[in-house]
Amino acid sequence: MKRKVKVISTIMFTALILMACESAITFPPVSQIETNTHNQGQIVWHDLATYNPTAAKDFYAEVFGWEFETLGEGVDAYFVIKNEGTPIGGIFKLGDKFGKAAEWLGSVSVPNVSAAVKYNSSEGGKTIFKKASFPGRGETALVQDPQGAFVAFLKSESGDPLPQRAMQIKMNSWLWNELWSNDMDASMDFYKGLASYETEEVKGSKVPYFLFKQENKIFSGVIGNPVEGARSAWMPYIKVKDVNVTVEKAKAAGAHVMMEPTPTIRKGTVAVLMDPTGAQFTIQQWILR
Repeated sequence: MKRKVKVISTIMFTALILMACESAITFPPVSQIETNTHNQGQIVWHDLATYNPTAAKDFYAEVFGWEFETLGEGVDAYFVIKNEGTPIGGIFKLGDKFGKAAEWLGSVSVPNVSAAVKYNSSEGGKTIFKKASFPGRGETALVQDPQGAFVAFLKSESGDPLPQRAMQIKMNSWLWNELWSNDMDASMDFYKGLASYETEEVKGSKVPYFLFKQENKIFSGVIGNPVEGARSAWMPYIKVKDVNVTVEKAKAAGAHVMMEPTPTIRKGTVAVLMDPTGAQFTIQQWILR
């Protein structure tokens, strides 16, 4: 998907989570089935940090039919995202001092959050939010990796969801995660050390594209950053039935289209969008044409 993509703004902020103290809220687990197993390296949850949760909720409800459950109240409220009744993520408000910023944050499963934070620091990354325990969710910390991408480390209380094939994933839910890196080699070396990933190059790709794997399980991908002038970032994908219909719905709901579907990129099945609050994400039509 390597190409120049128009960007309204590049989100840069040094602190993203308001709930830095131990929370009284009981958060939904990352898996609706208590598995008591952890898949190191799997991205198991997504949170949207945004200056305007109301606008974000309205947008995602209109485009994807998501519903929301409110936990807590006021500026500390946490909005659980539900797709067909199943929790798949959350939304929370950034403090006013961060301005009009928004970003999707993925949580990667690690066996030891403290060790993961220490490793990130030793490699030149930054700790944004120190390790804390969240009832129902587990232990988590937010960091910026050495190449600049924000990512959360998480050890779930009840275990991780079982990996699913694309065909098993519900429409309008998370399909894929991709690291858009300004230094692919450095990023791959870092995440290999973090999660014991193996990497495999995708043959026949028009641009260098690698998969993060572990014991034959494919967890995510990495590609050279297609956004000119932007920092490295994790890009979440949402599975949709029809990419063109979804793009039109997103436009009508206030999205900025960073990349329209084009036949030369994955046969016209993907589009890159920015929601009305500035958070970027990708949609992909499944089954492939």
